Amino acid sequence: MPRLVATAVLALLWTAVAAAGDATPRRAIDLNEPGALEALQRSNPTHYEKVRQILEGVLQRPDTDVPRWIQTNFAAHDVSYVPVVLTSHPPKRRLSFALDATRYEAVVILTNVRGDITPAK
Repeated sequence: MPRLVATAVLALLWTAVAAAGDATPRRAIDLNEPGALEALQRSNPTHYEKVRQILEGVLQRPDTDVPRWIQTNFAAHDVSYVPVVLTSHPPKRRLSFALDATRYEAVVILTNVRGDITPAK
């Protein structure tokens, strides 16, 4: 009997892993590539409009609210807006999210950085 239960559990786990694998976005688009937004506008106007609104609105919200805002307002998933500022001038930050089966990635130029950044030691 224990062997039957173990087999059933393994079968369920395998099915869950296979189903989760299907939810992974199939392609990624680097929004910083030249012409990427124009190509997106032609190929998928719905995604283009959402991406445009996300890129315009991301700097208008507190950093901690960005992932939830993107998920709630644009039905995005797998949102990443890690609180690491790239050491460049001007400062930048990585943003990525998925809409349907497409993953979008961008490096966002921060225009709202305050003077409270602490350098690493």
